[in-house]
Amino acid sequence: MTVSEQNDQSINYETAIKGTTLDVYFYLLRKKEAAGVREIQRGLGLSSPSVSSYHLEKLESLGVIRKNRFGNFEIAKKVDIGALNQFILVRNYTLPRFLFYAVFVSILLVGYILFFFNFPLTTGKIFALIFGTIASAICWIETYLSWQKRPF
Repeated sequence: MTVSEQNDQSINYETAIKGTTLDVYFYLLRKKEAAGVREIQRGLGLSSPSVSSYHLEKLESLGVIRKNRFGNFEIAKKVDIGALNQFILVRNYTLPRFLFYAVFVSILLVGYILFFFNFPLTTGKIFALIFGTIASAICWIETYLSWQKRPF
């Protein structure tokens, strides 16, 4: 185990990065490029540049972001924070993980209905239809709930 891995394990990012600091981190993650103090202040609607500067310095001290040669801040490494574990960053979009499960199960259900569900109805066919419908509904409900609880 390297020294940096040991340092990563000793830092509890979950407790260190929360509230406005988490908002600043998410802003930089979504932006995918360096941003200045005033840009972050305006983008998040913070009261002053010193507030955004404080949170940027906090993230920098944790080693999560770094200052580039122009004085702007950029992501140095991505960390798994509990709130982020439920989401996947695809280009500039942050999507709930359950969205992919919901789409997959729904495609399977539609495929089953189109290609395998025919008459006469048997107990197995009805069971597969009910099981697929319930699984699809649960995945879509969880996707919706994850989206409602998004931290950004």
